[in-house]
Amino acid sequence: MHDYKIWCEDCQEGLVNRVEDGSVDLIFTDPPYGIEGDKLDAIYHREESLVVEGYKEVALETYGDFSNKWISECARTLRPGGSMYIVSGYTNLHHVLNALHSTDLKEVNHIIAYYPFGASTTRKWVSSHYHVLFWMKPEKKDKKRTFNNNVYYSDQTDSYRDRLSVQDMLRGGGGGKRKNKNQLNEKFIEKFILYSSNRGDVVMDPFCGGFTTARTSIRYGRKFIGFELNEHAYKEFLPTLDKVKLEGDPDPIKPSDDQIIIRKKNRAGWAAKRKERKEKKIEIRG
Repeated sequence: MHDYKIWCEDCQEGLVNRVEDGSVDLIFTDPPYGIEGDKLDAIYHREESLVVEGYKEVALETYGDFSNKWISECARTLRPGGSMYIVSGYTNLHHVLNALHSTDLKEVNHIIAYYPFGASTTRKWVSSHYHVLFWMKPEKKDKKRTFNNNVYYSDQTDSYRDRLSVQDMLRGGGGGKRKNKNQLNEKFIEKFILYSSNRGDVVMDPFCGGFTTARTSIRYGRKFIGFELNEHAYKEFLPTLDKVKLEGDPDPIKPSDDQIIIRKKNRAGWAAKRKERKEKKIEIRG
């Protein structure tokens, strides 16, 4: 059996009542954006019969207070060195950032998630990205932030390319299957889970939606806790969790022998140039 607990209730109350201080290693969440997401099916040409009803949007006029409440509770539940990723659109990004800055959390990265399937426009630029805000709880001596630098690639050159702050976002999975409104692709979520947590860690999503974060976390041996206010989504997707097949973390891809030789030569050359520049600076100062 997989290790998870998900409650069908408002996370703002649920976090207070159910999640202890410093008990969560990683939060990955895609909250409502406050842009009438419950009315976007026509714009994005979705097949309504495949979308689970009951999506819970947040009114624009209450979005600031909403953000402050759930983000402050998430900050409380993170352990020292714990990480949080929040996926956000641009409309209410300022509310999310204001809420983050009002906590003791610290910014690590501001990631751009690029997608090539934005709704067509004629009088403005086509929206083609989301923001992924990467923040952390301040570390303690024995509680450091997890970041598995070589989770996909053993060599720094390949890892560097894989960790650029502009990431491609695939369409939400589930072609022909029932899904939630605005559902993220699990392969996109996978990266953040694997880079910023270890097997056995507790991952939380206060807005489970289509349970994509839950399934991805469980698939890779993480414990999971979360909340979903929409009872239709809760009943639809909770049964999918026990069907998830446990997988091992990926074996890092190694460069070929020829690539290793070339990279060693390049790195030796770069090191020699850095040494030469450093010696020239010392000579000039002397």
